[in-house]
Amino acid sequence: MEREEFKRYNQIVNCISSLPKRMLSLHGRDNVTDFVLHDLSHEACFNLHKVAYFVNNPDFNRLKGVSGIAQKEVPQGLWTDIWNQTEMFTTYMRNSPFNRRVRDFEECCLECAIDDDDEIIKDVAHSIGIENPVYYSLGMKHGNQGFLVFEKNYNDTVNIDKTHILNGISLLGFCPIF
Repeated sequence: MEREEFKRYNQIVNCISSLPKRMLSLHGRDNVTDFVLHDLSHEACFNLHKVAYFVNNPDFNRLKGVSGIAQKEVPQGLWTDIWNQTEMFTTYMRNSPFNRRVRDFEECCLECAIDDDDEIIKDVAHSIGIENPVYYSLGMKHGNQGFLVFEKNYNDTVNIDKTHILNGISLLGFCPIF
């Protein structure tokens, strides 16, 4: 493993391993997902330009947007640590145009039960402004299915192992959905 890859790997491991404790510090808040998604998409973790998290609930036949982060919208220098400046970050997320587009997304999703989700996810990504989408899905509690749809930072020279991304996004399954 090259030095740059090893450094990134350590950053990712540090990010993912610190999230459970941080999540517990926000117990009772309804936007824990926003905080987790922010850290996962940050340059010190997966370094994603745009990322959106959706949940498919087959019982209610709904695909619902939960949270979205667009790095270009994140104000630089506004906060030093979102986990200690929760109100400021929450206000930012409520007003973020990309997050609002994601959270406003809700569709009937009979087709989401089909194993080939590519076309559905491409349509969803296009509707919220993600170009060249990459996505991962994971099974969640209560028979739900989570989708992480993102636009990679193609300037990033380090390829991130799919296992790391799946480990990171599995933490989203522990966040409450409101």
